[in-house]
Amino acid sequence: MRPQKFKIPYDSGKFIDTDKKVVIVSVFGKSEYRAKGCKTDMLSSILQVDLLDNPKIDYQNMCEIEGYYNANEKTVYLHLKGCLDAYSLINTYNKFTSKQECKDFLSVWAHMKDRYARALLVLFHISHVIILTHPTHNFDYNYIHLFCAMDIVRQKISGQLSNVLNSIEGLPKDWISNVRPCSPRVLFYFETCPTIFQEIEGEANIKKLEHSLEDQIYHVLRKNRIVTNISTNSLFAIPANQEFVYVNTGSTEYRDMFGYMTRNLIQSCKISSGGATSRSLASLNCYLHNDDIDADARSFKSFLQQHINLAFAKGFDDNVGRHTAPAYFEIPTLSLFFEVTNKVYDYFMHSTDKELNTLHNLLDTDVKFSKSRCSKVLPRALQAYQENLPQHYTRAYHESKLAHAIIVFEMHARGPLFEEFSKKLQVECDKHWKAGRQMCEVLSLTGNPCTNPIHKGGSEGAGGGEQCENRNDDNDLPLMEHCSGVRYICACNCGRCQGPRKDPFNLKQANYDYFQMLAKQCGCVQLESLQFPVFQPSTHNFRPAQLFSTTKRKDSFSRDLSVPQGQTEACSLEVESLNDDITAYGSGGQSPPNSDTNEEMPILSNKASLTPTDVDKVVIQVSESDADTSKEKSLIRQPSTTEYLPGMLHTESPAGLLPQFSSWSLICLGPSSLYSHNVGLQHQAGFLSNSAFLLPWDVTVRLEHQKERGSLWPMVGDQNIHSYCSRGKNFPNLNNMRGRKAKSGKEFVVKIFVGVEYECPRGHRFMAAAPDKIFKLAGNDIVKDTGNKVTSSTADMPLYFPCPCRQTKPLIAQLMRIHVVTPKAPVHVTLNPRVQPGPPPCPIFVTGCEEPIKLSQSAYWILRLPYVYMGDKGPYLPPKEPVPASHGRLLAGMYGISEVVPEKK
Repeated sequence: MRPQKFKIPYDSGKFIDTDKKVVIVSVFGKSEYRAKGCKTDMLSSILQVDLLDNPKIDYQNMCEIEGYYNANEKTVYLHLKGCLDAYSLINTYNKFTSKQECKDFLSVWAHMKDRYARALLVLFHISHVIILTHPTHNFDYNYIHLFCAMDIVRQKISGQLSNVLNSIEGLPKDWISNVRPCSPRVLFYFETCPTIFQEIEGEANIKKLEHSLEDQIYHVLRKNRIVTNISTNSLFAIPANQEFVYVNTGSTEYRDMFGYMTRNLIQSCKISSGGATSRSLASLNCYLHNDDIDADARSFKSFLQQHINLAFAKGFDDNVGRHTAPAYFEIPTLSLFFEVTNKVYDYFMHSTDKELNTLHNLLDTDVKFSKSRCSKVLPRALQAYQENLPQHYTRAYHESKLAHAIIVFEMHARGPLFEEFSKKLQVECDKHWKAGRQMCEVLSLTGNPCTNPIHKGGSEGAGGGEQCENRNDDNDLPLMEHCSGVRYICACNCGRCQGPRKDPFNLKQANYDYFQMLAKQCGCVQLESLQFPVFQPSTHNFRPAQLFSTTKRKDSFSRDLSVPQGQTEACSLEVESLNDDITAYGSGGQSPPNSDTNEEMPILSNKASLTPTDVDKVVIQVSESDADTSKEKSLIRQPSTTEYLPGMLHTESPAGLLPQFSSWSLICLGPSSLYSHNVGLQHQAGFLSNSAFLLPWDVTVRLEHQKERGSLWPMVGDQNIHSYCSRGKNFPNLNNMRGRKAKSGKEFVVKIFVGVEYECPRGHRFMAAAPDKIFKLAGNDIVKDTGNKVTSSTADMPLYFPCPCRQTKPLIAQLMRIHVVTPKAPVHVTLNPRVQPGPPPCPIFVTGCEEPIKLSQSAYWILRLPYVYMGDKGPYLPPKEPVPASHGRLLAGMYGISEVVPEKK
């Protein structure tokens, strides 16, 4: 009859003859993955286990106790499956990785061992014989720690468990006091043995191996006081006069599953050849193994049976010593066994007693070691963070010190609590940093952090970077302004005075307040200047505008260059670069090419950019009246007087909004005689000695005659012409104009002086001779460069240029001023500055003027550009090292010339 299978706890009464007394034999230990958690191979002749079955365990308890009742032999076999089985361990690990309940598997492993030890305690409190099976022939010393932890817990919970058993009716009092039927006898089964013992001539030595293992195991157990002289006081007992180690010399069935099934199939065919063909393979297992037992007297069944027989005969008395009392031994009935087992199982698996919970701490050696190690290393890592800390420091410095502390921690910390203590280290370092050492860290408009401790207040619009994080104790913070500790040297609007300036944290401080303050010291506030369009409030309740409009401005950069139809009466002013050899025209009055074919010249408005490249000449049409201009201006939307633009004007700014202040400055130093080309810039501070010169820019102007009305320009024979043409007489400092006759009009050479000035953070100033060249005076003190390259309509000037000053790390200079000395001639030099401080799609910053700015004649003008360019998303920071010109540029087409329109009388 095949043994009946059940599970613990047992909840159904399907067994008969429950009043029979039974001996309980339990099996636990480790198994290979191929065994699928089965450790009952040695009992396969009794249990008839289906080795092809895929076992499953209760993953809530992470273990399972299955049972088999052999009514013929009156024996109950219990089989514990759990984390010590490779098959169950891998399945549990796969579930763990899929759910990611914990970062470290060792923490889960401690919980699995705790559940397994609890189930094992159940077996040690209800079994008579316990078999420890191991897949190799070596004793696993990890069991010593497990047995010690179980023995400690067993002694602590004996009182609580005795109270639980006291509720069972008919249970002997000695059982209740001892909380178990006996001190279980433990047997050791090793599934494999060395190859030499599997040979025929080695069978005589197998006993020597088993006896050697017995001595080794007994010595270890006695040394660790797991086994003592009095078996009742011990976790389990070892037989004193019987063998308790068995080494299997045969092959295990699960190692060659197909071979095992094939042999059984052949044997089945031999037995069934006599006509008994209806027998199943499973029912033949008993006969097959009985035949093996008869053929081989050495078998584990016979090894185990002698212990079972002794239990039925007189029980176990494994006490050692002369004066020991007989050991208690009780054989229960089947019904009493199930009742006791259910109670014991429920207590160990579901109880929350404090003493029982200590089992987890006793088994969690990895975590305990990790906690001890990490607790010792944590102060050392924290000390590494606190070494040589400044009074206040930034988040970047804090993070670098924290990274160093974590490296120190990683060098010595170990175990599953590494992550937990690593987070604790970060929390402690953050706490130390925020305890009065945290720097404000608000970035200035040039990218430098505020070096003050974290505080309230500061300039509105500080915007280089992230603001300080919100804190619950903001009310306790001091009130102060931002300060990065960085100082720069910068010149005033006119450039004649230099002074130190603080690192700006708001736009008004950067582009307006400093220059106004320095202008009062310099005195240039009294000079003639152009007032750029700014916001003019009409009410006290004005406010910044919400920038959501997509309507773009109409400024001078986007003016219409088309010519209205119907304008036929006009005179033309032709401008051409002096790059063409003027002497080619000849002194005898030879005309330039195409001078008499006006139809081939492109007709533009009454003003145009200079230095064309695609064509040789540009004709500037002079309008007869200002009627069309007035009509166009009347259609322009008036700027708002209740809302102002919170930032700077650029191409993406909504139409109709003006800023509260201008970031630009245009100032007239005085007459053109202030500049001498022989001496250079005498009254400008901070200029490099070999770069303090402006570039001469000669422009040829031709006057064309009108036929139907009086000309705005002098006629060829007019006496006034000779005054423009004379050299050095009317212009002692400038050779402004030279004249000669042409076929269709009078030509003049107008001399203009321009300078594109750069200034570095240390106040060094220099001029540019080309977009990629710094102006340097030649050795013979003669300026050979001209202004054609810097005024070209096709070449952009870089906004940033490496400073030639001698520094360990090269400084980056920024384009800050445009110098223009206008000629004493009936023409206006016009400026239309447009700056793109970053690569596209960076907006283009403009002055806000609807038309190009006209400069007065015979004067020295200086245009000061913004110190900081700030868009809607924050400032455009200057580069830290030389970058391509596309990073920031002054767009080409800035310079132009228009006619002087006489006032109507």
